[in-house]
Amino acid sequence: MADKIVTCVILNYNDLSTTIKLVESIKNFSLLNFIVVVDNCSTDDSWEKLLRYKNEKIHIIKSQKNGGYGAGNNVGLRYSSEILDADYSIIANPDVLFDEKCVEKFLHTFQDDSSVAVVSAKQSNSPDCAWKNCSAMQYILATSLFFEVWLKIRSYPLKYFKGKKFVPVFAVPGSLLMVDLKKMLKYGMYDEDFFLYYEEPVLAQKIANADLKTILRLDCSYVHNHHVSISKTYRRWSQQHAVLLKSAELFLRKYKKANILQMAFAKLWFAYTKFEFRLYDLLHYSKHQDAKDSIEK
Repeated sequence: MADKIVTCVILNYNDLSTTIKLVESIKNFSLLNFIVVVDNCSTDDSWEKLLRYKNEKIHIIKSQKNGGYGAGNNVGLRYSSEILDADYSIIANPDVLFDEKCVEKFLHTFQDDSSVAVVSAKQSNSPDCAWKNCSAMQYILATSLFFEVWLKIRSYPLKYFKGKKFVPVFAVPGSLLMVDLKKMLKYGMYDEDFFLYYEEPVLAQKIANADLKTILRLDCSYVHNHHVSISKTYRRWSQQHAVLLKSAELFLRKYKKANILQMAFAKLWFAYTKFEFRLYDLLHYSKHQDAKDSIEK
């Protein structure tokens, strides 16, 4: 696939140091033709400093407005297609680290199966690497730490992955994935009604509706430093969760066609989960304060 053009789209918002770290780590990948950094209308000096890294391989562009995660990445994907004439694009959060082996495996996946639209790898530092398609009720329950993190209501059983090099899945985390750009533009693209969160199941639903595949590679991996970027904007988990609940409600209405009773239950359940996350923040703050006091002594 030497004649195929591959880009990596990285969305930056007030997170220059993390973004540059990723750019520096992948800029010499021979399988990457271009790196497209999209500054999503940062309110700090990111844009000016990013321009210093601009060259023939590293393209620095700016969104017209901050429409959120999906809208910002769409800017980079359209630029990759319309300006760089790319065939494939990697979408990478600034807070990930991956090697060229991942890129090679991703490209082989597309070469071997023309029905693949999205491919990703497992996360070496997290058990969550893919999610199955769920009912509206399961998505509602998954907004709780208990159901999502401990019961893993959306996760595949471990035996589904055992002994396999790759598997078809419904959805993969948005932190690192490669897309067939023509398929992405025709059937996918991120729904810009969502500012943050739920990008993964929305994209997965679009891909599944088009009878295309999402593949998870188990023979390569990447590191995702969870919450490094988003925590610079929303410092408390309860703040992040409040944004997630808005997207959850939109997802239930728009993509799961939730009925009146389901939405009524969702409203009550969301109120409970807000309490759950506020309690988590309180416990987290107490532990942090105890650790700080111990150091000072």
